[in-house]
Amino acid sequence: MSFSVYWTIEDIPFTCIFGSNVTLFCNTSALGLQKATWMKQSDVIFHQGLSFYPDKYSGEEVYDGSYLIIMNATESDFNTSYTCLSDVHSYEEVLVINSSSFVCLPQNTNSSWTITGRNISVHLNLDRFFPVPNCTTKLNDDILITNQQESVYQENWFYHGTINITSHSTVDICGGNLTVVCMFGCSNSDVIATEFLQDCSVNGTSEYWFRFLGIVSVAHEEIIPFTEVVKSKKSGKKETENEAHSFKRRNKKERTQTWRQYVLNDCFNLNRKK
Repeated sequence: MSFSVYWTIEDIPFTCIFGSNVTLFCNTSALGLQKATWMKQSDVIFHQGLSFYPDKYSGEEVYDGSYLIIMNATESDFNTSYTCLSDVHSYEEVLVINSSSFVCLPQNTNSSWTITGRNISVHLNLDRFFPVPNCTTKLNDDILITNQQESVYQENWFYHGTINITSHSTVDICGGNLTVVCMFGCSNSDVIATEFLQDCSVNGTSEYWFRFLGIVSVAHEEIIPFTEVVKSKKSGKKETENEAHSFKRRNKKERTQTWRQYVLNDCFNLNRKK
C-alpha cells in the first residue's frame, strides 16, 4: 500500500534517547507541496512552520516535506500516535520504543574479574539500560567462547541488574588486555569492562637475598656472620630449592674449608691495611 504522505524517524540518538531530541520527517514529495501539519494524537502541535508548543516542538518546512523536532524527549513522547497532514492526505503512525529504535547504554557500570588458569569469569553490575545486551569476552582481538547469565528487572523502560559472563581461552592469558563488549540492540556496541594483563615475557620479579651459611670467629672474639648472595626469581623457585638442598649435602669439611678461606682473606686484607 502506498501513501501520498507519510512520516519516518529521521534522527534518533544512539545512546539514551530520553533527554535528547528526536526528529520526524513528513514526506510530501508525491503531492508537490511543502506545507504540512503535525498532530500528537488529536492535538495540533505544529502547523505550516508554526509551533503551538515552542518549548517542546520545533520544525522546518523543506521542498519535499516537513520536519518535526521533539525536544528533550520523555517517556510520554513514545508509544503514542503522530499524524502528518498535507492537503487532504494524512498519515498516522505510533512512535514506538523497541531495540531497533531505542538504545540506552548503562548509566552506571561496575565489574569484577576472576581469572583462574585459562578460565575467565566477569561479574557486571549495570544500572539503567535498554535493551538487555549480548556480551562477549575478547582477549586482545580474539573473541572467546562466552556463556552469559542475566539477573535483571525492568523499571519503567529501563533494566537494572547483573550479568555474569564465563569464558575460556585456548592460550595462556597474558599480555595485552581482556575486554567485555556488549551489543545493545542490533547495531550499538560498547566496551563495558577492561582488564589489563601482565606481559607474557615477564617471568617474575628478580630479587636478591642473603643465605646464612654460618658464623666464624676472629681474634678478640669478634663474631662475623658468613653469608653468600643468591639471585632469586619467582619462576625459579625450584632452582633455589635445589641450591639449598645441595648446600645441606655439603660435608662438614667443605664448609670448614670455605670458612677458613674467608678468614684468611679477611686477615690478609687487614694486614695490608696495617
